[in-house]
Amino acid sequence: MKKLLVLVGALYLQAAFVQAEVVVIGNPSVKTTLSSAEVKNLFLGKRRALSDGTKVDVIELAKESPIREAFHSKFTKKTQAQLNSYWTRLVFTGKGKMPKEASDSKALISMIASNPGLIGYVDSSEVTSDVVVLAK
Repeated sequence: MKKLLVLVGALYLQAAFVQAEVVVIGNPSVKTTLSSAEVKNLFLGKRRALSDGTKVDVIELAKESPIREAFHSKFTKKTQAQLNSYWTRLVFTGKGKMPKEASDSKALISMIASNPGLIGYVDSSEVTSDVVVLAK
């Protein structure tokens, strides 16, 4: 039993060290950086424009994505269950519409690279020259 607990503990610590660094990305035409509060407000639908007035839409990764969970843990401080409840309430009352979703990071980067009005997030190791980092 003790060996099992030690093994589980070691795996847990290893997973903590492998955790991704999530970054918010945008089209290279965007020439601003975002604070954590701005990111939170954009991804919760409370704002639809950057501080310089540029209108943007956000795009999320699929609900099953561990990067999505890491992003919301870091920036919005909400779990997937809390997000589901939040967006259901906004959509039902007509105060918002759910963000678009991309199936994976490559699709998300491709969408953002071809559309200056989109921002999203990926693991920092997946950032390409087609996009710029707006927040860490």
